[in-house]
Amino acid sequence: MSGKFSRGLAVADGSLDMFRANPHLAVLPLCSLLLVGSGFAVAAGIAFHYGLVASLLTNDFLQYTALFVSIALTSSLGTFFNAAVAHCAFRYFDGEDPTVEEGLRAAWEARRAIAVWALTSATLGTVLYILDDKFGFLGSAARLVFDLAWSLLTFFVVPVIIVEDTTNIRSILQESGATFKETWGESVTASLSVSLVTLPVVLVGVACLAGAYFTTNGPTAWLLGTIGLLAVVAGIVASQVLGMVARVALYEYATKDHRVGPFDRRDPSEIFPDSP
Repeated sequence: MSGKFSRGLAVADGSLDMFRANPHLAVLPLCSLLLVGSGFAVAAGIAFHYGLVASLLTNDFLQYTALFVSIALTSSLGTFFNAAVAHCAFRYFDGEDPTVEEGLRAAWEARRAIAVWALTSATLGTVLYILDDKFGFLGSAARLVFDLAWSLLTFFVVPVIIVEDTTNIRSILQESGATFKETWGESVTASLSVSLVTLPVVLVGVACLAGAYFTTNGPTAWLLGTIGLLAVVAGIVASQVLGMVARVALYEYATKDHRVGPFDRRDPSEIFPDSP
């Protein structure tokens, strides 16, 4: 058990090395954040302009429809740019120098699978929200359990979408679930390690934003607010890149059983005991 966790730490550390060597990959999750934020800003503007806010709060059908569209939007854009990061990570692990353009091109080639995945996520997310909304405690409990199981089952969905040329959701989920089963300890530890690496940056940003809102005014408030916003965005972007690189590395180990990228100088037994 402890071996799995130590190997997860090694993968997270190697992912950080890969990110240092390819800082330009930060452009991809940054684009995702900007597009998602812009989309919601436009939607909010339309809702306020046409007086739809009250209807969204009182009309279940409009509320569920808005939720479905929101999840589909965030899932499709997030998966698209994460897929671009994953492609770049695969290329780097093959000894090549990845570019943002190549990542975007690969994600575009997988657009059908990404669209199917986004619609699936939106459908399930909306159904779970309705259960939570209509069935009280039982619905909330069911949503909590399903959310946890779903997050584990879909942990490797993005690498699978990039590698496997299929839009079959069942096949994608089976491959992702099988990979997670093989690497659950490493996956959990790598994810926690990535969170611990980026959390201080986010906390500094939140502290600056709080300081700007509660304790200062004028130019100082604007300066603190700007620094805080940049720090929060930087933490989110770094977390996205590091998390995706770690998943690609673990996917390579689990499916190909060989060392990749920044880990190729390490003893295979430090990562997976059964590696040749």
